Amino acid sequence: MYICINCGAECKELYRRYCPSVLKILKCEKCGLLADKYIEYDPVIVFVDLILIEKPAYRHLLYNSNFKSYWKLIIILWLAESLRIWFACEISKTELNASETELVYNDASQDCNFYSVLLHTAFAFAAFICAVILITELKWFIIGKKPYKYSIKDLSRALIVGGSGQLLGFLGIVWRHIASGHYYLLIQGYTVLCLFTAYSGKNSC
Repeated sequence: MYICINCGAECKELYRRYCPSVLKILKCEKCGLLADKYIEYDPVIVFVDLILIEKPAYRHLLYNSNFKSYWKLIIILWLAESLRIWFACEISKTELNASETELVYNDASQDCNFYSVLLHTAFAFAAFICAVILITELKWFIIGKKPYKYSIKDLSRALIVGGSGQLLGFLGIVWRHIASGHYYLLIQGYTVLCLFTAYSGKNSC
């Protein structure tokens, strides 16, 4: 089953193909809009809309697309964030004073051993996902009615996709802005918006 990217209603089919080169996107029976306009769009346009934090784009990726490489994405996020923290730690030893690096990474990452950073980042990611799942389960337990498409697996995927904003931190290594507190806070703010959009798009279906 698919969902409408506009209202989140369940759809049996998104389009009908009349010949190999002609297909018609069906409208949602609930809202009357095209169930998934991204069916005809180039993946680059979908990617741009994901960057622009469009909730329909997140719903398309999570429910109506053939994207399955979530484990690859989480590994990329894990390595990119670990590398950013490790570079920041190394630079702090030679170029930055303690007040400048305090905003970039917390006290738990003061050890510049790369393997320690990897373990710390993996634990942080796992703790965050588990905390969100626990809070969400508690919310549905109190409310007493879960959305029909809700599952812990899909929620974890939504958090992985939403957390992709952290990849912007990797650009700081190239641009040498690793130690800039304002730069890092901007990335964190953007990532929070992506996570909130992915989370709300997932839990409204």
